[in-house]
Amino acid sequence: MPARNPTCTEPAKARPPSPRSGPISGLVLCLLLLLPAAASGGGCPADRLAGYTWLTEEYYPFNYLENGVMRGVSVDLLRMVWAELGTPEQRVESMPWARAYERLQHEPDTVLFCMARTPEREHAFRWAGPIASVRFVLIARKDRHIRLDSLNDLKGLAVGTLREDVSDTLLAGYQGVASIQPVARMRQNISKLMTGRLDLVAYEEGCWRKITARDGLDPDSFETVYVLRETPVYYAFHPDTPAEVVDAFQAALDRVKARPGYRELLDAYLR
Repeated sequence: MPARNPTCTEPAKARPPSPRSGPISGLVLCLLLLLPAAASGGGCPADRLAGYTWLTEEYYPFNYLENGVMRGVSVDLLRMVWAELGTPEQRVESMPWARAYERLQHEPDTVLFCMARTPEREHAFRWAGPIASVRFVLIARKDRHIRLDSLNDLKGLAVGTLREDVSDTLLAGYQGVASIQPVARMRQNISKLMTGRLDLVAYEEGCWRKITARDGLDPDSFETVYVLRETPVYYAFHPDTPAEVVDAFQAALDRVKARPGYRELLDAYLR
């Protein structure tokens, strides 16, 4: 017998119909018993998550592929939520952000993480989180001595972004001021910055330190020259996702984050 899902409440068993009940009353009783399942879309919200498609990108240390296994803050946290819900572990697909973002917009039953929850995106998706708070910045090599008082000071500079990333979106209005150069993967921007083909890179501040250290560079040889936005990052669900599914996920996430394991997870990856 399968284990019961602790997040779902089983309906009370109905009494059998009275011997005096005719076929009509029996039919009515059956219909009444079927109504809750029909209203919920057929099954507990936690169980329905097993059929969803989970999308992410290479965004070390929040989500990344290591020896063929997806790891990172948001991936490990997701596994903790699945365990809390009693949902079997699912496959996580990693791909360039722009492609994943396109799929989330057009494919039902998809979830993309971790996504910055910005006013521009607020009504485009359903949200569960936050996973953590992050800071998107413009980064330069210290030996370039670049100083910015405003984004208008980008005039004549080349800036590397991730295509469709929040930083790319924030800089979209400055295409006429600077040369904004979106790419699919951050390692392309690191290479271009180190060889002088870029003046600045737009990225999450903590992630930049981690990824440059992993690539054998000295994180202290770079500096933040401008803060674009501080924002929390979330799991973003396709806009047609039923509210009860997102609510069940959010409740499980809240329970997980209330335990010491959540802080230990953040310390393990972000310190």
